[in-house]
Amino acid sequence: MGIFLLVFTLSTDFRGIWIPRWSIPDSKDIFVHLDGKFNHIFLQIFALGQAYYPSKYVPSEVESDRWLREFLDEAHRRKIKVSAWINVFYSWGYAPRTDDQDHPIIRQPHWYVQDQFERSILAYDIAELRNLGIEGYYLSPSNVQVRSYLTHIIEEIISHYNFDGIHLDYVRYPSRQFVYDVSLRSKFMRRYYVDPIGLSTTSELKTRYSLWGYDDLRRRWQEFINTDLTQFIKNLKDNLKQLRPGVELSVAVKPNYLIAQNDYCQDWVEWLNSGYVDFVCLMAYTRNIESYLTKTQQAIQEPHRVTFGLALYLLSPNEIRRQVELIHSAPYAGVVFFSYKQLKENKKYLYTLP
Repeated sequence: MGIFLLVFTLSTDFRGIWIPRWSIPDSKDIFVHLDGKFNHIFLQIFALGQAYYPSKYVPSEVESDRWLREFLDEAHRRKIKVSAWINVFYSWGYAPRTDDQDHPIIRQPHWYVQDQFERSILAYDIAELRNLGIEGYYLSPSNVQVRSYLTHIIEEIISHYNFDGIHLDYVRYPSRQFVYDVSLRSKFMRRYYVDPIGLSTTSELKTRYSLWGYDDLRRRWQEFINTDLTQFIKNLKDNLKQLRPGVELSVAVKPNYLIAQNDYCQDWVEWLNSGYVDFVCLMAYTRNIESYLTKTQQAIQEPHRVTFGLALYLLSPNEIRRQVELIHSAPYAGVVFFSYKQLKENKKYLYTLP
């Protein structure tokens, strides 16, 4: 009984914080601001197609990795785990496009997602993306070359640096509107001999297969997209096990699992329940998290592998304290604060943790 209680206590005392790339210049002072309150750091070192360490695969924003090695050494000296935070398929935002010839947006424009009219997301201007609620330009999760590119980056990080984990962000589609790139359609056609683009643009398939057959194909198409992305996660987990068996794989996810599945093809409940990821961080950036606490517990098998991301940029210290207490009263692992910048500016957030 004593052993069980010890394991449970450790696994439900997760106190994490996201440290974005723009806070990297603070590297020497970050631990002072954290004041010993956290036991896991998610450090962003790859975002928007750019690395914050010297990389042989992608453009680098820094010339030396001395800061990173010193940061990892200091974190481990303080018994703090560090996961490499990686923006996966989100490749560029609203800023003017880079002119770096090694960036995929210049070098590999065919890698990006397309809509049902075979229009690349790169053809959308910023105003169009804003109207759709999409934050920028996404690589195709189904594209074999994209997967190889991302896998090489992750393997490079794990091989060269003593991270405790890999933390995936934006491992999803921007929306169901952009699931019609050639790679994904080809995979589906090889199995079902139907181009899924016809499921959204014509009525010819309804005539050919009847309404029942058409609806069945639509269902299979929706499931196919989710399953294809799940396979990427599984393969990545298998690769990490071979490289560094002890490395933890975590994912930042949409907090409502049904919206994640249906709108973004992000079936994180399946990833968690099947053991393809070690834990997830629900981005519960809202004042009311009660429904997420209840619905998540109903969907998953092991709640101690779920953490809740809380929005310091949105909530006051008193509101954060209330949410922390709610999470700790449930069988979840703990909390992750988003993000370091707000905590640095207002130390009262430190005292919301038990």
